[in-house]
Amino acid sequence: MKNTDFRSWLLETMRLEYDKWASDREWLEIDRALFADTMLGALKHIVSGGTLLLATDEHREWFSTYALSRFYYNTINRPLLPIFSLNRLLGADVSLQQDSSRENIINMLDIAYENYMFWYVGRINNPIADLCRSKDYGLFWVMDQGIRGSFPLRANDEFLDYKLMDMLRLFEKALYESILNRLDIE
Repeated sequence: MKNTDFRSWLLETMRLEYDKWASDREWLEIDRALFADTMLGALKHIVSGGTLLLATDEHREWFSTYALSRFYYNTINRPLLPIFSLNRLLGADVSLQQDSSRENIINMLDIAYENYMFWYVGRINNPIADLCRSKDYGLFWVMDQGIRGSFPLRANDEFLDYKLMDMLRLFEKALYESILNRLDIE
């Protein structure tokens, strides 16, 4: 079976997968190079045996539940993925306000997960975003502020939730295609 180039696959899949809900149907296609660049690191990380810790701000907690349900509670028989919810792992009682608390959490994550990367979705003006940004690399889908290596979105976009679901669907497809060695992500 021939491997397909990731960027070509992404463009073709975007064009095939557009939902009818948005009047701006090209929103992701226009920024596909940036979207591909943000996804590639995470795809390579998981394919090479790394773990992805998904974290969100409080307004996007639904996304974490939805994403994990897509990966783990699907009736399709497919491989389990090393993607876990950082929000659930830490719980609501953990304080990330102090630098010492953040360092203790990073030490715990370093022990528990040999090779992990953060996947953060939300605004970046909160303690969990600061924790996720403490690593040199990660998958970041951020609202209203750009940070280097992130995919920017607008929190007040009336179609934001649908866009996040579309981005997740593309990421999920790319991940399984990569695991099955059908995509060239090098």
